[in-house]
Amino acid sequence: MAAQHFDKFFKGLGISDAFSLINMIPLRMLDIDPKQLSTQMVNFNPTELMEIDLKAYRADLIMELDHVILMFEFQSTPIYLDDKRRFNIYTAIKDRARFGDKPIYIIVFSTVEDTKVIDYKVNPVSSFKILVISLKDYNAGEIINNIEIKIKNNQKINQNELINLALSPLMTLDGTIAQHLEKTVQTLSKLKKSIKENSKFVFTLTWILVDKFIEDGETRQKLSNILSDNMRLMEEFGQSKYEAGEQKGEKRGIKKGEKRGIKKGKNIGEKRGIVKTRQEIAVNLLKEGLPLELISQVTDVSVERLERFSNNGK
Repeated sequence: MAAQHFDKFFKGLGISDAFSLINMIPLRMLDIDPKQLSTQMVNFNPTELMEIDLKAYRADLIMELDHVILMFEFQSTPIYLDDKRRFNIYTAIKDRARFGDKPIYIIVFSTVEDTKVIDYKVNPVSSFKILVISLKDYNAGEIINNIEIKIKNNQKINQNELINLALSPLMTLDGTIAQHLEKTVQTLSKLKKSIKENSKFVFTLTWILVDKFIEDGETRQKLSNILSDNMRLMEEFGQSKYEAGEQKGEKRGIKKGEKRGIKKGKNIGEKRGIVKTRQEIAVNLLKEGLPLELISQVTDVSVERLERFSNNGK
């Protein structure tokens, strides 16, 4: 993700933003107890899960709640074996980050798959579930037309309608995802003067899709800048919300800081920490039985070193 836009799009997001997307999850299909989603906080893209860039092996959006971690993927192709292995790597990264016993759930919003649960067997004794939510049966044209009418008539547009607008480029439409993302950004620009302060997440979600699906660098930068500029109208509210959250969560943050530790050392310390972390992830993946070549590719740990880990029983 583009670092220059990252903080702006995620700063100030809260529980209501998270649940505008979480509410689309059919919980029964994953055997999730709704009580697990009760939370007093939500941490978008926790640093511990994002700080090491394992190339393409990182979820599009991560939400840490009080009791669970949700990892979201937005996918325009079928889910192949490599995708399942990638999702398994997410689990290894979570284990490395030491998030205690919080279960992790993989949720994939798909343009081509049917809604279903995939039970991926890592090895004879280990497996995990992937929830696929199909977007292909949504009527994107109706969603967009409804919003255009409301814009014309100066009517209120609710949060669910905005989330559907952000996801509409992934629904069945003529043309490419990139073309429809450009139209979505244009529509959001029309809304910038009337959009409610609690609807900031629609810009964030649209930016995630722009960053992932727009291949042309110049176009991607242009659309990201438009989204970023439009969000300036919500800066004042976002700042006050952020500061209020800081005060409310100060004690919680101190305790978490004490438990997890604040970043220690600089330069050499950081480099040593990254190397150690990659090795810890590699060991976790070895335990899952993944091929040495794949583990080496995503962790930058040599095959020879992986073989030593394996022989030593680490």
